[in-house]
Amino acid sequence: MIAYLPWAALGLGLAALPQPAWAALSASPGPAHPGWTPLWLLSALASLAGLAWLRLEGPGEDLEQLWRIVQVSRNKLKAVFDAIRDPICSLTPDHRVESVNLALARRAGRHPRELVGLSVGELLDLTQVPEPLQAEVLDLARGGFENGRSQERLFEAPAADGPHYYEVTLTPVPGEDFTVPLVIFQVRDVTTLKRMEQTIREYSHSLEEMVAQRTVDLVAARDELRHDKELLAEANAELRRLDALRHDLTNMVVHDMKGPLAEVMGNLDLLGYDPLSEMQREALSLASLGSDDLLRMIMNLLDIDRLEEGRLTVRRQPTGFAALAREVLDRFQTMLRLKGLRVEVQAEESLRISLDPDLMRRVLQNLLTNALNHTPEEGRIVLGARPGQDDQAGGSLIWVADNGCGIPEKYQDRIFQKFTQGHETKNPRTSTGLGLTFCKMAVEAHGGRIWFESREGQGATFRIWLPEPEDAPDPAGES
Repeated sequence: MIAYLPWAALGLGLAALPQPAWAALSASPGPAHPGWTPLWLLSALASLAGLAWLRLEGPGEDLEQLWRIVQVSRNKLKAVFDAIRDPICSLTPDHRVESVNLALARRAGRHPRELVGLSVGELLDLTQVPEPLQAEVLDLARGGFENGRSQERLFEAPAADGPHYYEVTLTPVPGEDFTVPLVIFQVRDVTTLKRMEQTIREYSHSLEEMVAQRTVDLVAARDELRHDKELLAEANAELRRLDALRHDLTNMVVHDMKGPLAEVMGNLDLLGYDPLSEMQREALSLASLGSDDLLRMIMNLLDIDRLEEGRLTVRRQPTGFAALAREVLDRFQTMLRLKGLRVEVQAEESLRISLDPDLMRRVLQNLLTNALNHTPEEGRIVLGARPGQDDQAGGSLIWVADNGCGIPEKYQDRIFQKFTQGHETKNPRTSTGLGLTFCKMAVEAHGGRIWFESREGQGATFRIWLPEPEDAPDPAGES
């Protein structure tokens, strides 16, 4: 009974209030709500107690009725007080326990009546508060009685799973003579919140470090890119200089070689008008063929440069393919006879193809030269053409086939590249490796395409598709 007397006086007004007033009090923040504090509760109950006394009808009021009011008010206050989940207790000025709620009693493992009257130290021992913290709690209570001000303090207690954190709120209860007869302690376990704060703080710090490191990396990458850009600019300038030099050298070589070669070819042509023996005419034919090959190489070099720069104009006109093929073969008659090669033209005499005769003549010369070089004696070479193609509507198909040694597989993916030889040889190179490169560029300048089919030891077939003048190239038809 003693443990509840201080609360009984404050609870007089609760029973005396009409039901709507009590409902209004109940509608205030609940025990678990952050807005519900012991100070708010006591102030509200004190006001209600005063109202209850005013409602009494006078000194002659029945004491039994008054006692029933006190009992009901005490029970209501006790239910509200014990419903608060945070541990709460009140202390007297001599630092003894005046009252406790169920949450604190459970933590101490005792009945609330057993805790009333104990010293603060004894209560702290029962609730297993470490000794270093007990002194801070006593100091907090002493300050509350001396200055009469509410205070909050965060306590850290060591534990097996890491530090635990408790937020302690001290609320003084003022007396009539400006003294503090009672202070109320409320303890909230904020370990989870503090650990979350610590985790967020560590994560934030980690993010800051990551951002700082990333910033350093980005700055380094930016500097590296700037340096690479400068190097690329220098390399590009050097490439432009070398390309200009190559262009100048190409023109110089071509013009310097064409003059002497023209004299050689002119004199060889003059020799053909003199009476010569069969052996002399054969030697003259071979010399003329060599001169033609050298001129073709020079023109390949010059025209590749023009094609790359887009300066070579393709002049297409309807041309009889059979006549063009025989004209090309006439230049190689001596070589064909010496090697015993059989050459066949497979094309209708009436077949006319829209092409640039000069460019296509040199394309066929390059392809026929390759076939001659890689076809053994008594071999067979075919120059053919027909309208359209099985998988290509319109246009014309041209091919040069041989039954020679074929193209090794390791060279097939780069056979049209500059300066590439299609076969390995220990002998000195006698070709520039530009013949097939020129063929590809000249055919593509016509809007067509060129490809080959070959197996090592079984010969090779080069195919050319040329569209009609109004047709566009169709890459989807490539084999």
